[in-house]
Amino acid sequence: MIALLYGLIVLLATAIGATTGAGGGAIIKPVFDLIGMDNVTTIGIYSTVAVFSMCLSSLYKHSKSGQGFDKVIMLLLAIGSLSGGYLGDYLFKIVTQSINNSNVTAIQSILLFLVLLAVLMFTSQKEKFPRLYIRNNIAIVIFGLIAGTLSVFIGIGGGPLNIIILLGFMSMTAKEATAYSIGMIFFAQFPKIISILMFNQTSTVEPIIIPIIVVTATLGGYIGTKINHYFSERQVTTMYTLLMTGLLITCVVNIIQNM
Repeated sequence: MIALLYGLIVLLATAIGATTGAGGGAIIKPVFDLIGMDNVTTIGIYSTVAVFSMCLSSLYKHSKSGQGFDKVIMLLLAIGSLSGGYLGDYLFKIVTQSINNSNVTAIQSILLFLVLLAVLMFTSQKEKFPRLYIRNNIAIVIFGLIAGTLSVFIGIGGGPLNIIILLGFMSMTAKEATAYSIGMIFFAQFPKIISILMFNQTSTVEPIIIPIIVVTATLGGYIGTKINHYFSERQVTTMYTLLMTGLLITCVVNIIQNM
């Protein structure tokens, strides 16, 4: 039963995440925490597998769609995200070894709440914020580093943080930012995937759940990317705002339950 429930959550989360650029992990992590069936490390593994699978599907779909992107910018963001992914995973291991599961979940939920609140404020009031057009190579790498570190530590994939960076600091449109965001998520999660495989971190994982997550995440990523290509700029932004509002409420519940 739990495997089917997780599969349904992952399918819906990755479809919505690929449509909006949120990446799925921002939905999967707090919802799995809310259900409370597994500890923070196991949930992190499930979320990482789902996000990585979704990224593979979405990147393939984007490559076939003809939607172009600047290869230099993508490379710089990838370098920063990859480095941030290693750093975020390292910090996560230190924290989980130092404090109990509930406190880790509370810390992650607080950080996610702050990230989502900042994103929601920017999305709903973006006309009032100065739109920067940063193209400095070092700055772009730093953007990727910050996003990668926070996203892997929190366990969300990074979509919400990526969007505010790409829209607010690099003046991309919501649809343009989606492709870059998914690329950043892919590279940020790569170190975590390698760590899971190399250091056998799956001892607490139910074997049947992993293939279900891979299949549903891949399917969700495909569906969501296809929807993204049909939606207008306004529809993508509206869907993203509604998603952020729901996730903020979920974070508050998780914070209260784990404090």
